[in-house]
Amino acid sequence: MSEVSEVARRLKELREQAGLTMRSVSDALGWSLTRYQHYEDRYKRKYLPFELARALEDMFVRQGVQAGAVLQLAGLEGSQTIPPRAGAAVVRPVSLNASAGQRDLPVQSAFREGSDGFWFIEGDAKEFVERPANLRGVANAFALYADGDSMQPRYFAGELLFVNPNRPITPNCFVAIEMADGRGQIRQFLRRTHDSIFVRRFNPDQEQKLSAPQVKRLYRITGSAELG
Repeated sequence: MSEVSEVARRLKELREQAGLTMRSVSDALGWSLTRYQHYEDRYKRKYLPFELARALEDMFVRQGVQAGAVLQLAGLEGSQTIPPRAGAAVVRPVSLNASAGQRDLPVQSAFREGSDGFWFIEGDAKEFVERPANLRGVANAFALYADGDSMQPRYFAGELLFVNPNRPITPNCFVAIEMADGRGQIRQFLRRTHDSIFVRRFNPDQEQKLSAPQVKRLYRITGSAELG
């Protein structure tokens, strides 16, 4: 039987250094235990997926692991070396079990003058909001601000939308769509084929066809709120 990769062994070392069990890590990610175990017990690739490394970095650093140690396990992202975090002083602590009133959920949307819709933020968020109960323990959850009137009366411009990247995309659920160029839009997911994604906008009521290669990722929206 082939041995696991060096990155899998190193991941286990860093988790143990953080004093965390595989169960606590999988729960914080919103994953099953079996899914997380794969990356320590059976993973054979040279690098971890970047999104997983980023979520684990936030978790492990709060437990005393050196900043950047987990990100190094992701190796390269595209043609760029993944930079370690600048230092503990600039890392905003995130409590996965935050009590009511604590603002720890990052807002990952931004708006550009002269452009329609929103854009996904690259890098650290500039704003944090209260985490709803259904996202406690979800390390990679985030929020977005809706823009425009395309999804009225379901969502209105300026409304805060909550996203759980771990939830599966199912017919008729509502999704945040990240395009390959960073643009974002909110739609109702309908169906997918090998080369197309079909969604619906509400205002005007219209089915739209997106080219799958132009879509970077779909994120499931799990709730919304109007901030005072």
